[in-house]
Amino acid sequence: MLLVQNPGYQNGSFQHSIQQPLGGGAALDFCSGWDVILPAGWSMAFWVALVYRGAKAVGLREQRSLAFEAGDLMFPDCCPDTPSGAKMSCSRAVELRSAYNRRPPAKRCNYNKMGVVTPFHCPWLELVQGWMQSCCDEKNEQLFYCVRNRKLLQLLNNACSGKSSRSKSCGQNRSANAGISATLQQCGPAIIKVMVVMFGRGAPNQFALICLPTKEDMLDYTCRKKLGRGRVEGPTEPLHHKASNSEAGGLNPVSVLGSTVRPTIGLVVEGGFSHAAARGSGVGFVSVLGLKKLLEEKRDGAGCTTVLVRCTHSLQYRPAQLHVVV
Repeated sequence: MLLVQNPGYQNGSFQHSIQQPLGGGAALDFCSGWDVILPAGWSMAFWVALVYRGAKAVGLREQRSLAFEAGDLMFPDCCPDTPSGAKMSCSRAVELRSAYNRRPPAKRCNYNKMGVVTPFHCPWLELVQGWMQSCCDEKNEQLFYCVRNRKLLQLLNNACSGKSSRSKSCGQNRSANAGISATLQQCGPAIIKVMVVMFGRGAPNQFALICLPTKEDMLDYTCRKKLGRGRVEGPTEPLHHKASNSEAGGLNPVSVLGSTVRPTIGLVVEGGFSHAAARGSGVGFVSVLGLKKLLEEKRDGAGCTTVLVRCTHSLQYRPAQLHVVV
């Protein structure tokens, strides 16, 4: 038999988030352990012996929960640009839409009024094409892809957490931001895995929207935080009065980018209350061009990067801290 040490999830963005006053004291070697490789035909004997000695069996649901607590995603959710990820997304959307249609109209959420175009799946292709058309004035027909360059991801994580701005002067910081913007512009139709940690109340659910905050939103949040006025709340989305159609779910064909007042830059794939961070958090993907605009609008000297997160069943935007998953 072979024993292979598994260091577990050592995500830099997750470690940075839990070391802040926001989170708790989760261990850096979360989900660490050993991988046991046995010869063919010996798995049952060792498995029964391990269970008799206190080992507990877990399934896909527990593995998904452990990955979420560590700030990561399981396959194929972590690879939406692969055929397996697209197939899983389609099958999940069919199941959720079928369950939604079985409810009576008075007992289900009206996503038309909420301004949510895709409450049952994450439209990554439509999202990146919308940002390509918005930033470059052209509609790119290329397929989207995930950025997996660890050097670029670490650079973006430092820019989002404010590490680079603290260690450099004003001129060096501006040149570094210009270089990051040029690099992100070259990525084109790409998405980046991110993690959002809520500042105050609320927990993002699956398919929650990650949106760009306005300057007024940031000023209001800063004033509330300095004055200590109770709960930290964000803006609200106005009701959308649209004529319902005969399609399943009553959804109208509206672009993902223009469906809400705040521009959508990404979506949450897995979200909820994180016991490791001691508050609501979520893991998802954002458009590279949307992240580029977010970093460009970030004030000089600001520490963390703030976004607005809104659940699909709510009109309330809530501020959250954004990290790039390395």
